[in-house]
Amino acid sequence: MTEILLIRTGQTEQELLNWLIYSPQEQQIIASGELVNASYLNELSEKSLGREVVVLLPCDQVQLKTVMLPTKWNRKLEQALPYMLEEDIACDIDELFIAVGEPVMIGEQHAVRVAMTDREWFEAWLALFAEHNLSVYKILPDALLLPPADEDTVTAIALNNQWLFKQGPWRISAVETSWLNGYLTAMGNPDVKHFSPATQFPETVNLQAQTSDYDLPLALFAKQLEHTKFNLRQGMYQLKKKSTLWWGYWKSAAIITSVALVASITIKAIELHQLNTQLELAKAQVIEHYQKAFPGTKVRPHLIKNQIKGALAKIQDTSDAGFLELTTELVGVFSQVSNFTPETLRYDKKRNELRMRARAKDFQTFGKVKAILEQQGLTVDQGSLSNDGDFVVGEIKLRGAV
Repeated sequence: MTEILLIRTGQTEQELLNWLIYSPQEQQIIASGELVNASYLNELSEKSLGREVVVLLPCDQVQLKTVMLPTKWNRKLEQALPYMLEEDIACDIDELFIAVGEPVMIGEQHAVRVAMTDREWFEAWLALFAEHNLSVYKILPDALLLPPADEDTVTAIALNNQWLFKQGPWRISAVETSWLNGYLTAMGNPDVKHFSPATQFPETVNLQAQTSDYDLPLALFAKQLEHTKFNLRQGMYQLKKKSTLWWGYWKSAAIITSVALVASITIKAIELHQLNTQLELAKAQVIEHYQKAFPGTKVRPHLIKNQIKGALAKIQDTSDAGFLELTTELVGVFSQVSNFTPETLRYDKKRNELRMRARAKDFQTFGKVKAILEQQGLTVDQGSLSNDGDFVVGEIKLRGAV
């Protein structure tokens, strides 16, 4: 899983911003900090490379609402949604951006969850992130990422001189410390499960301190991201280009794979070149010996095998047939054994014996030639071998049927 860069904005561009880098795989904070205001967002541009950028908006700037529906949620209802909300809002509906959440059932009635925010304010933040090369993957109201609350209980955490609350899956709020008493009274004095030290609460409130889970607010939010599918980046504001994010996920793997592929191709190319070189040398040796056997004939390399068979057929009953049969058997050796060069050939017609004086790189090469010829059914006698500088010279006798 890729690392996440969380950025929590203020209500205005002049307010404090919080940021945190979190590793879901390691479940730990990589780095965290604050920006004095939005003009310092360029400090996060480099930190965003290869990471998912998630923006958290102050929840008092995003209104969550559950809209009751006459029937199951469908496209026609989505088109009619602004008109269904018009009576419940104080501003012009066109001034709002409405993001659609998941359809739900309340009792036996269909409903859909929606989030609303000021369109101009929302677009201004999107433009600001784009200006600083921050490709925002997901946008959420901050308190939506509080852990879920039990019945008659709210979850809460302190952030930037406010307390964020969550009551149920789609009810969130932000409250100034001085308003806590009135807010909780209006809520019916629920139990408060808090993830920050709670010293400012009225004594009448039943507090449930989650001390083992005390953490930075953004770290707590990061842990809840995998459980939240909702995203304000939808419709006309949906992130269109994900190439940078994709490259961040796979950059290391792609580089390693590319290096391995190039290395493999290079090795194969070298091996192919060596094999082609050996093949060309073998062809040259075959052609050379064929021309010695049949002076004045035109050699066609790709038809050399058929040429030899044809020549043998023509002289099948002549006195040279034995010599050609032996040399034909010998020709195949040169394509199998490297650094083996014949110097002289003498043919004894009566004994149908071919004597060859040859030069090789070592004694083992003569043994290899002898073994190959014997596998072809010939009688082979190897004479004495001797060193001649960097080479070994010797004689081999081949006998066919008399």
